[in-house]
Amino acid sequence: MSPGGYRRGAAELGVSPASGIPRSVLLALLFLAVAQVGCTLGLFLYFRAQMDPSRMSERELQCLRTLLKSRETSDTKDSVPEDDNKLNSCEGIKQEFRTAVEQAVQEVIADKQLHTGDAVMEASHARKKSKQETRSIAHLTISNHTWGPQSKVNLAFWNYKEGWANILNMSYNDGKLKVLQDGFYYVYANICFRHHENSGNVFLHKSLQLMMYICKSNPKRTQNETLMKGGSTKYWSNNSVYHFYSVYQGGVFKLLAGEEILIKVSYPALLDPAQEATYFGAFKILDQEL
Repeated sequence: MSPGGYRRGAAELGVSPASGIPRSVLLALLFLAVAQVGCTLGLFLYFRAQMDPSRMSERELQCLRTLLKSRETSDTKDSVPEDDNKLNSCEGIKQEFRTAVEQAVQEVIADKQLHTGDAVMEASHARKKSKQETRSIAHLTISNHTWGPQSKVNLAFWNYKEGWANILNMSYNDGKLKVLQDGFYYVYANICFRHHENSGNVFLHKSLQLMMYICKSNPKRTQNETLMKGGSTKYWSNNSVYHFYSVYQGGVFKLLAGEEILIKVSYPALLDPAQEATYFGAFKILDQEL
């Protein structure tokens, strides 16, 4: 193709022979550059106006005009030395702009992190509160009661509100602690037997099998199940003024809602009535599905 033909083709396509880029593309790029500078300076001047009560100074307005003018002439390479000097004098304002923008961004990030932290704390508090509301705990202490010399009896008198006794999300009735939620429970009991010489000699000069039984009852079954038992055979005589024996049992069991825990002992007349001596209880440690 002839050189003349090439020039006509370039003119028809609207392409500058010097750069090979269409004029429409150059105009669009120039518009975007000016718009970018305008938005950036506008943001800077906004922060500047918020921080400086005296608002914008004449020098800052002059820098704005110089920066815009330098942006318009950067593509044509027609910058004037005077404008270059003005640009150099505006470096301080440009640096202040960068500092203001960085500070504003950090404040926004810190505010977002604060709100996020508050939301996490609120969610954690809600989970803890929900967990506490579903927690099952019970600790019962023996109630003062006059017992006969039976060899084995169900203990039907317990405190569930007085003193150190407490109950949460479980129920108590007639010596039985009822489970209201399925799960794995730690069940425990401590029984203390004691005898003083002034209490009479009905239990002296004989072998005593001092036993404790932790049992479970189920409304669907007629007989109770023994979960744990413990004890010892003791021989108490007049050779000792004071006799004492304590037995403790504890273990983890899967219990269903509606099942009940009860305590059986031998020789209940020998029970120590102190709340720190004779007690039993249970608390849930895991849900059943876990």
